[in-house]
Amino acid sequence: MYNLSERFFEFAPVTGDSWQLRDRSLPDDDPRGVIAIVTRVAFGVDVIWGRGIRAPDHFGRLDDVLRTAVEVLSRGSGGPRRPVPIPHRPPARG
Repeated sequence: MYNLSERFFEFAPVTGDSWQLRDRSLPDDDPRGVIAIVTRVAFGVDVIWGRGIRAPDHFGRLDDVLRTAVEVLSRGSGGPRRPVPIPHRPPARG
């Protein structure tokens, strides 16, 4: 298990060759608790990320998956931002 402030991450076995990477700070029945589905393949592990995480989908080891999840989730979104202003121009005249 890996601790990131109040979050605890763990690999929960699904089958002999696949795991769920779970956020244990959420209840077991909360679908937001599944961070990724990890499957062992011939040369490492393949990952299907949840929560809209954009990260590589193949790793050499489970430790690399966990490290990447911690890095991505610790960055966070940075909070809400103001919208980008759109310049207003008068209509073009023919």
